[in-house]
Amino acid sequence: DDFKELYPLLLDTHQEEFGNTKDLLIGLQLTHSGRFCKPFDKKKMEPQILYHHPILDDKFGLGDDYPLMTDDDIDALIQDYINAAELAQKAGFEFVDIKHCHGYLGHEVLSSYDREGKYGGSFENRTRFLRDIVKGIKNKL
Repeated sequence: DDFKELYPLLLDTHQEEFGNTKDLLIGLQLTHSGRFCKPFDKKKMEPQILYHHPILDDKFGLGDDYPLMTDDDIDALIQDYINAAELAQKAGFEFVDIKHCHGYLGHEVLSSYDREGKYGGSFENRTRFLRDIVKGIKNKL
């Protein structure tokens, strides 16, 4: 409901500031923080990782036994992205930007060379996350 209210607010504000909305294209960014997750407390890191990275694990105090996201976890997350895109469209937004950079989860999956399963190793597997999100959004919308 907040996003449904946000879209007309953005339109109205742009109209007031610039006199029209013909040049306005409004979208939302979809992202997952991955190693940088703080889902419940902005001061408490609760990383979700795809593989163990020797430098980053040490930096964030993640031991070798720190749990990795499973393929099922990633499959569910892909569905969350697809559902979020559908909600964005229903709220009036014209596009979604799927963040895949700056060390967040989408970026991490691209570098998961040593990960077992369908999201690691080969180029095809490491790009599956993004491709499945895009395909799912296209099929749903």
